[in-house]
Amino acid sequence: MQRIGHLLPATSLGADRWTGQICAPVQVDIAHPGARASLPEIQYGPGLTPRHAAELQRGAAQLAQAGADVIVWHGTSAGLDGSAHGRAVARVIERTAGVRASTVTLGQIDLLARAGLHSIALVTAGSPETAGRIADTYLAAGLRIASVTALGLTTPRQAAELPVSRVRRLLLDADTADAQCLVVAGTELPVAPVAALVERELGKPVHDGARIAVRTGLDLLGTAVESPAWGGLFTGGVHAGVCCDTH
Repeated sequence: MQRIGHLLPATSLGADRWTGQICAPVQVDIAHPGARASLPEIQYGPGLTPRHAAELQRGAAQLAQAGADVIVWHGTSAGLDGSAHGRAVARVIERTAGVRASTVTLGQIDLLARAGLHSIALVTAGSPETAGRIADTYLAAGLRIASVTALGLTTPRQAAELPVSRVRRLLLDADTADAQCLVVAGTELPVAPVAALVERELGKPVHDGARIAVRTGLDLLGTAVESPAWGGLFTGGVHAGVCCDTH
């Protein structure tokens, strides 16, 4: 059985809760134990300090020992600090674990490009300042930001515990006519249970960080999953997930 290793920030309550359900139709599992790394949310730049690199190396080594075939970093640092930062993170993980690695942000940008989606409505759980920095990363990747919705939540738990009915309403309200796709930054908001419904209601894709993490891991494995109940991300062919030395 192939295994996706999810490397999460220390405070994350994210995508690993959905992986088993989404991947049920194929022989893909989560590498256990799930590894966590303590990186600051704000770094301002692509570089990694020795301490931050050591945290990533520790988590990557744990996942390698657990039999991970690929590893995905869930942190929003690549969204906040740019694609170059994401590639630096992925390189550290790959060199440590000896397997392909990527980040949620790199996977998101890759999937948008391959789908020919150029205009997004961006939704973030955090502050307007955080949303602005994430928007800058997508602008630098050549995307157009049709709208930005910042929920102003202060902790991952607040985001993770939002009722899915409220999440659905927030997504519907965040949409704009000229957005080709809703992009939900981060992995905490429970978008996965309502993604397929919202996609049908809006007639456009919804890309949240948690499902992108799963999809990126599957792409790195070269494995497709047909799970339409989890939305359009799991009803198409295989896209090569972005690893550290592309883009």
